[in-house]
Amino acid sequence: MASVSLVFDDKQNAYLRELSEKMNLDFGEFIPHVTLINVTEQDMPRLKAAAAALPVLGRLVLDGVNFLPDKAGNCVWVELRTQKTAWMVEARQQLLAALDGIHPGLDVDGFRPHITLGCVEAGTLDDVNMSAIPGQLPVITEPRAAACYNGVHGKVVEVVE
Repeated sequence: MASVSLVFDDKQNAYLRELSEKMNLDFGEFIPHVTLINVTEQDMPRLKAAAAALPVLGRLVLDGVNFLPDKAGNCVWVELRTQKTAWMVEARQQLLAALDGIHPGLDVDGFRPHITLGCVEAGTLDDVNMSAIPGQLPVITEPRAAACYNGVHGKVVEVVE
């Protein structure tokens, strides 16, 4: 699996990994990101070109926490919601057009922008340290679109430069 995702600078990545750890979440090594589109074919030259063609996004606003049970009921994913902006809708339209034929029947509005922080086993939500979340979530500045390799559970494991 591969994707075009928004990725962040080292300082912002460190903040998100530290937040995951402080919240007692189990996500292992991950590269924080917001997925714009997942594709089943790993055509990296095409993905890199599509990512490079996107306009620059000045900031990404985080606006809350989501808890999403997996389909099997084994775990609950913990995510930071990001505002779904006109930029994201336009970027997704552009990606769908540029990657026609290698995405699995996606549409423009069928995505929820978020940053996954980790997961916990079902029934252990009390172990999540919600006090680690600051009263005001930071704004992520200058996220950039990049082609990425995805590992297990859609975790970005490599950003392709």
